[in-house]
Amino acid sequence: MTFLNPSFSVSRLKVFQNGHEAFGCDFHKGVNVIRGRNSSGKTTIMDLLAFSIGAENIRWKPQALLCTQTLVEVLLNDKPACFKRDISKESMRPLSIFWGTMNEALQSSPSQWETYPFKRSEKSLSFSQVILNALDMPLAQGEGASILTMHQILRVLYADQPSVHSPIFRNDNFDKALTRETVGDYLCGIFDDTLYSSQIRLKQVDSELSTKITELKSIFTVLGRSGQSQNIHYIEEKIIELEQEKDEIYTKLEALRGREVSEGNNKSADREKTADLRKRLNKAKEAEIKNTDLINSLEMEVADSEMFINELESRYQALNESSVAREYFSNVQFQFCPSCLSEIHLSTEGGCTLCKSHAPEGSEAPQLLRMKNEISVQLKESKYLLEHNLEQLSKIKLEAPSLKKNVQTLVREYETVSTTWENAYEIEFETLTKALGRVEEEINQAYESQKLSDVISELQKNRDALQSEKERLESLIESLQSKEEIRKNDISQVVEDIMSRLLKLDLPLQTEFIDPKQINFSFVDNEVYVNGSKNFSESSAVVLRHIFHLALLTASLKKHYMRLPRFLMLDGIDDGGMEKERSHNLQKIIVQEAKTYEYDFQLIYATSEINPEYENTDLIVGRYFNPEARSLNVSYVAVDNGQLI
Repeated sequence: MTFLNPSFSVSRLKVFQNGHEAFGCDFHKGVNVIRGRNSSGKTTIMDLLAFSIGAENIRWKPQALLCTQTLVEVLLNDKPACFKRDISKESMRPLSIFWGTMNEALQSSPSQWETYPFKRSEKSLSFSQVILNALDMPLAQGEGASILTMHQILRVLYADQPSVHSPIFRNDNFDKALTRETVGDYLCGIFDDTLYSSQIRLKQVDSELSTKITELKSIFTVLGRSGQSQNIHYIEEKIIELEQEKDEIYTKLEALRGREVSEGNNKSADREKTADLRKRLNKAKEAEIKNTDLINSLEMEVADSEMFINELESRYQALNESSVAREYFSNVQFQFCPSCLSEIHLSTEGGCTLCKSHAPEGSEAPQLLRMKNEISVQLKESKYLLEHNLEQLSKIKLEAPSLKKNVQTLVREYETVSTTWENAYEIEFETLTKALGRVEEEINQAYESQKLSDVISELQKNRDALQSEKERLESLIESLQSKEEIRKNDISQVVEDIMSRLLKLDLPLQTEFIDPKQINFSFVDNEVYVNGSKNFSESSAVVLRHIFHLALLTASLKKHYMRLPRFLMLDGIDDGGMEKERSHNLQKIIVQEAKTYEYDFQLIYATSEINPEYENTDLIVGRYFNPEARSLNVSYVAVDNGQLI
């Protein structure tokens, strides 16, 4: 069989008590049956397995807490990886990943493992993001991203023993209707990450657009009251006129000083004032040069970051293409050499049909996953650095006009003070300097007005861009919502048809199951209705819960767009006081339904009453558990207060 994307399965599980292996079991694709007597540790193993792949809120048994670590080998879209997680009562434990098989992991060094936290941060991915990336499952961005974790996904994929009366989700102390709806839609392929991110972006655009419009209204209201609303658009022309007037005054001042020098009736400029002006001028020029250099440096860094990000995105795409290319060419068999046309004789199994090198199947797959993950991390860091540099560049550029104006002002003042003049012309000089002061003050005000004009232009530009983006997003969302509604109805109908067929195979004990005319389910309400009823006997509730999950798995193999990763864990097959015959029949329904699947899947269930037809078959995994030989082989050490640790 071949697998569908996404596809998840467990190959091996080991549980350690410090350095001692307390449990080990191999799993296979298809149906896996864990069996043993009641209270022998079946649920403990199911809980440890779920915890090892990211589940939270585990009701730990005392024996499980004696263990210290889980190690599990999984296949992520048929590519091997190993997860390592420390067992603790503390919630949200991190998870370490090794991109390879368990045999390789057991011989690896600590540096070859990558450890990720439960929650993502601005600079770090969570282990759920890494796993979902490896499964090519989209990551929701924005407000709801935090709920799409492996824990929330496993609330549907793992029907645990304590959740008998929770037909769809594992119990969660902090459950919310929005969480259930998002997870259900996500796994069913109804959730569209483009639609979701567009809706989040539309909210942001609406908020930003309202802010820009409010700011513009406030500015024009103030300008209108001050009578400057018209002049603000012609400020550049005003600055040019004032600069010309200032140059004319300087020309007259220079001419006046020239006459003073030629007539020899001079007095020295104030040396102390000249020296102070020189220092201030040097500092002003130094600040201007530093600002210019920093702008140039940041612009180069921004350009370099953009090129690096483009290169990383190109590499990421190339890795995806190389994976597809290898899957295509790996099956090509060369009978004759393309160079000399001689017949090729392959001497070793597993060798390349062309160059005869040993090439074990899938050997580069873990490397591809590792490289893709490294590039994802680099992309996140590079984009964060680029945004930071762009923000700094924008702030520094705003300072440039003020620094330039300051230098020009000090240059003019220095030239004025450092030049001598004749006393006889002081009246004329004073007139010119007053005119110069007036013009420079007007220029200062004009530059301030120019800042305001630039702010207004930028606000108007942003407003227009946001308005255009809003219209585009609204059109896109309307189209995607229509597609989502069609898909939601399609999934509901398929799952309900499958459930109707499977419920009829149950023993004729529950009236509604004998002839289920109408079946409805709701992720939001966490309810499944049969013929309008949701209240059944405990044993019937157990049957309904497992039939629903089995129907979801069957639907995911029929509807390829579903994101349920073709993986299921069912515990409590015999719960609710179920009769032995009914339990055996339920197991038969599961196994017979699984035989119809055309694609790879994995279903693991635990039972204390295995159907005799499946005893001693390849469906069985692990040994038989009983009170004398429980699932976990742990050591007990008594402490002073008599408790066991």
